[in-house]
Amino acid sequence: MGLFNRYINPGKGIRKEDIEKKFGFRRFFSVFADKFWKLVTLNLLFFLINLPLFGIFAYFAGVGGEPFSAPTNVLYAPLYGVMLHGENPVLQALHGVVGVQVEHSTPTLLTNGLLCFGLLSVFTFGISSAAMTYIQRNFVKGTPVDLGDDFFHCIKKNWKQSILLGIVDLIAIFIICYDLISYVYVSASFGFLLLRYATIFISLLYLMMRPFMYLISITFDLKIGKIIKNSCILVAAGIGRGLLCGLAALAVLVLNVIVFNFIPSLGVGMLFIFTISIAWFFQVFGAWPVIKKHMIDPFYEETVVSEEETEAVFQDRG
Repeated sequence: MGLFNRYINPGKGIRKEDIEKKFGFRRFFSVFADKFWKLVTLNLLFFLINLPLFGIFAYFAGVGGEPFSAPTNVLYAPLYGVMLHGENPVLQALHGVVGVQVEHSTPTLLTNGLLCFGLLSVFTFGISSAAMTYIQRNFVKGTPVDLGDDFFHCIKKNWKQSILLGIVDLIAIFIICYDLISYVYVSASFGFLLLRYATIFISLLYLMMRPFMYLISITFDLKIGKIIKNSCILVAAGIGRGLLCGLAALAVLVLNVIVFNFIPSLGVGMLFIFTISIAWFFQVFGAWPVIKKHMIDPFYEETVVSEEETEAVFQDRG
């Protein structure tokens, strides 16, 4: 098998026992401690590439909008209609409760421009996710990494497929988030409860699928359809490891949300400094050994793998 790596020159075959590593808790904490500051740098690089995301944050924060005040209680409109036909102390008391004014802002040319700028993240999300996955995969493998050079090298080499994969990923994330939010406000009937729990289950499965999708895309030369198909299969093959690492990643994100609710500035700082890369590192560490076991190791012979004897079966697209 031809194993392509920019840091290893062609030469003798590689002994299988020399490339096998245990991917347990001990190795995780060893790699995590050793690469922590590189993970911080990687998080900053991720947001540097996804700079348009700040446009979306600014749009929903109302930056540049025209301020106005209005009540938000859903009972205000019918109450106002009743009060047009006469007032009494009870109606006036209700008006004082449901008619509380809240500050809003209406979109302007500036806010619409920020939104359009933010939509460019559709094209940056996939390439930055693939590059971050490539760097973290090499951390897990123990391969030497030149952080900046390798990050942008991966983007340059894989940008076409990464953009397409990122768009598919964003659409799936949007649909899942929309469904989860929608089912919070629907009635608690048996049918809707089933749909709610089914959506939660699908969300967990997709959370475990995502690292496989990006890892396969930067390691193998496959079409998007086969990447998604193989990711589904590998989730089932490594369900225990994937679930554990997926829940750990989710815990990191939930912790960031909790901190944000109490100390918004600290929560925002955590997000931009290390939250994304650390949560993603949990998932890459969980997914890579499964890919190695089921898609790479089977092509190694018992003793020596020689380029002269074995045909290349995959390409490292990083």
